[in-house]
Amino acid sequence: MPEHILIIGAGLAGLTCARTLLRAGKRVMVLEASDEIGGRVRSDYQDGFVLDRGFQVLFTAYPAAQRQFDYRALGLCAFDPGALVCEGGRRAVLTDPLRDRDPWALLGAALTSVIRPDDKLRTLALALEMRQTTVDELIAAPDEPTETYLQQKGFSQAAIDRFFRPFYGGIFLDRSLHTSARCFRFNFKMLSDGQTVVPARGMGALSQQLAAELRSAGAIRLKTQVAALMTDGPQVTGAMLADGSRFASDAVVVATPAPEAARLTGLPMPEAHVGTVTLYFAGDVPVVPDKKLLLHSEPDAFVNNAVQLSNVAPSYAPPGAHLLSVSILGVPPFDDDELFARAFADLQRMLVGNHEALTALRTYRPLRLYRIPYSQFAQPPGIHPTLPDNATGRPGLFFAAEFTEASSLNAAIISGEKCAEQILRMPSGMA
Repeated sequence: MPEHILIIGAGLAGLTCARTLLRAGKRVMVLEASDEIGGRVRSDYQDGFVLDRGFQVLFTAYPAAQRQFDYRALGLCAFDPGALVCEGGRRAVLTDPLRDRDPWALLGAALTSVIRPDDKLRTLALALEMRQTTVDELIAAPDEPTETYLQQKGFSQAAIDRFFRPFYGGIFLDRSLHTSARCFRFNFKMLSDGQTVVPARGMGALSQQLAAELRSAGAIRLKTQVAALMTDGPQVTGAMLADGSRFASDAVVVATPAPEAARLTGLPMPEAHVGTVTLYFAGDVPVVPDKKLLLHSEPDAFVNNAVQLSNVAPSYAPPGAHLLSVSILGVPPFDDDELFARAFADLQRMLVGNHEALTALRTYRPLRLYRIPYSQFAQPPGIHPTLPDNATGRPGLFFAAEFTEASSLNAAIISGEKCAEQILRMPSGMA
């Protein structure tokens, strides 16, 4: 069994793998190229605001998250179920009657004509079906595009376009709904089975919690760029750093995004990907009183979704201030000023007719934005059985990254767990 393991990358997968190995008594060292751990799950702190690097949430029903995180220590703050659909000067409440305890939201959702009554009943039936189906059963089911799956379930095109396209477009970062129905079913179940939350100190608190024991053990090195893997014949024996120094180890775990993993290993990786831009605005008063997502369902929407994050988690803004998060799908070729201006104009279009909301919006100023060209690898139907394994087939080389499972926080953690299990099962000298 390998005794000294090198992990390249300090995202959720790498940290999960490293902590599992550390707890098993192994010597581990995590090398991270950037100035802090977390990968894409990081938070910045600016003028009293908490700014996640991209709009992200945690589903409390994630099985792997339940195994790895101490929820009580994270100070979780919950979104309200459902969403506010903005279209043609109207805002309609849609919600989950199985989870929403707000009588006004339930009444509004029952009365809205944005979604037909039969579509509301189909959504309720699907939620009940997902609650009664195990994750393993969902994964084993036949795969097809999400839009095809919804059509087969009898949903009208209006429901698909007005709700599912912007809502799951915000999850998959692709409004086409060509994403695998396997991903849709899993996310729908997670939404139905638990809450959607953020930690009080930002999504980066997840990474920090995973890293705490590793930091105490001195097992993380930041600002350490790996130039290449070291080999002895077919055996991977460590890593050469950009400064020319070397780290020898019994096993190397590559826990980076797919493009960097392909550079280091030369092995095939999923290449197609999707990106996003997250913009933060700071203001004096809440634009809306809700803890729900605002969805822009117009087909020419620039903003896909927005949320008053300081309503969900007051700790995301300093006293007397409020934080609005805005998500754009893809990475448009505009400078910062143009992105903020276009997003602000689209927010005004979403809120047209709501004098109070528009008055509040005028108090908002651009705070910061994040361009994330590689947010997820693309997940068309049938991709998951083709993804790389944790064990690469090369002696001493392993993967711990979402690209071995699926593009989600839960999948990244699972990959880290599986990688550690593979290493721990190996006989001595067989890495």
